[in-house]
Amino acid sequence: MSRVDPIVELNNYLQSTGQLTALSWKDSKGGSAHSPQWNSVCKIYGREYGTGTGAQKHLARGTAAAQALNALRDEAGGG
Repeated sequence: MSRVDPIVELNNYLQSTGQLTALSWKDSKGGSAHSPQWNSVCKIYGREYGTGTGAQKHLARGTAAAQALNALRDEAGGG
């Protein structure tokens, strides 16, 4: 069974709780053209919930989304 992309999983979670519009991203790119480094911050209602780094933006966002989802579930008492 394939694993659901963490960004999709986060979007689905936020949609199910009526909070999808609260999601925002802050992305920045550093490094060289041949070796880029993306940094992404996942924010919900302006609060930072996760951060990620990767060679591609979707990888950085994926890490940040997974952290955010875990934090949201912890806050909701869902572990």
